[in-house]
Amino acid sequence: MALTSHLGYGRFQLADFQPGECFARFDGTLAKVAERQPPGRPDHVLVWHNHQTSNAEQLWLHRTALAHAISLEQARRIAQRMKGEP
Repeated sequence: MALTSHLGYGRFQLADFQPGECFARFDGTLAKVAERQPPGRPDHVLVWHNHQTSNAEQLWLHRTALAHAISLEQARRIAQRMKGEP
């Protein structure tokens, strides 16, 4: 018998998320793409790690980092954006 846990919906790259969107990281922690992305680091995305906790901190993560949508609706919106649909 294997122990499993649900992290989120879909396997996306961090670059697929827009500023202000929340996502689940590889370890199940909640994070949020920072609203304002400072210039100068095109291969990285500034995120709030441990979003909505007293341990929240900003981190630079590579744009190809694994991220999961936190709801089925969000996963569908991201998939539509990736296909270029409105």
